Amino acid sequence: MRTEGELRALVSLLADEQEAVARAAWDELLAAGAAAVPFLDAAFDDPDPRLRGRARALLEELRIAAVEEQWRRLARQDDEAIGLEEGCLLLAALGGAEGRERAVASFLDAVAGSVRAHMPSVGGLRAMGDVLFENLRFRPGDLTNPEHHFLPSVLERRRGVPIALAAVYILVGQRVGLPVYGVAMPDHFLALYAQADQPAYVDCSNRGQVYRHETLSRLLHRRGVVAPDRVLAPCSTRVILYRMLNNLERLYTRVGQERLVERVRRWRELLVVKGRQ
Repeated sequence: MRTEGELRALVSLLADEQEAVARAAWDELLAAGAAAVPFLDAAFDDPDPRLRGRARALLEELRIAAVEEQWRRLARQDDEAIGLEEGCLLLAALGGAEGRERAVASFLDAVAGSVRAHMPSVGGLRAMGDVLFENLRFRPGDLTNPEHHFLPSVLERRRGVPIALAAVYILVGQRVGLPVYGVAMPDHFLALYAQADQPAYVDCSNRGQVYRHETLSRLLHRRGVVAPDRVLAPCSTRVILYRMLNNLERLYTRVGQERLVERVRRWRELLVVKGRQ
């Protein structure tokens, strides 16, 4: 373990004129992890703009490394143990929005309370639709806007891409104890309310439009899908997160953020989804 004096010296070397020296200091500080953070923070007051810039970049690298370790732990779990809320929050942290766990949980708890209060008079499916799409007015977002991909900002803005809106639906429904799941269509994402009498497929990007199994099965048949029942079955949380990463890869590729593209691909590989993706 590095001493405080050594860490302080390594931080100063980030601005060394010899790139090999600066890179070696960077690698040592990266290996030191959280222990280096206070000294990198202190560099923000340094008059050298080069040192301030590199300290800021290294702090971001350390932040991502810590978040990625949490993602690794999540990805190693069995499918049934992976938490959708935790996964969505880690993806938001990858995008720079950390520390939102309490706010997200409080919001979802409040929405679930509204659904629960509304259920006795209209039932679960109708209550979910009324609260989310009529009262709170969740609406489809812009695929090119990062804020519409990440759970905390989707909740704040009431705008999201289809899979993000479906995640909101699932997380609220789970809190109420409803049988809600995700369904990974070939080029779309739906929520499934698995009613005992007849499953309802909810398009959360179309104000909660409900489709029945027969309708979607015919549609998939016409599009050449040979096993529509398999497509229309509930997918795992692992698959949901994998699909979210696919969306982020397309987004970051479109805007030329190669570093983020690399990170997204690395996180996706850690999930190791086989079969349905």
